[in-house]
Amino acid sequence: MGKLVENIMEKVVEDKLNQMLPSLNCCTCNICKTDIMCYALNRIKPKYVSTDQGALLSRVDSVSITYGTAVMTEIAAGVEIVRKNPHHN
Repeated sequence: MGKLVENIMEKVVEDKLNQMLPSLNCCTCNICKTDIMCYALNRIKPKYVSTDQGALLSRVDSVSITYGTAVMTEIAAGVEIVRKNPHHN
């Protein structure tokens, strides 16, 4: 049986982080990227969908200016935390 539910904010945060990374002046290793994503996702309201159509409709809503700003704000805060406390050597 396939995936029943999906938090589409994971993809939204990942895409926005990848867009922002070149200008963030931070480590871009997978450990740091994952830590930044976790920080942001734990502070952003999840958006769960159970169908492909629901995912498509929710993604359109998720990239609205208001929600996009919240995602960018949490990513920037995550960068600061991870920069000060990296989990790699």
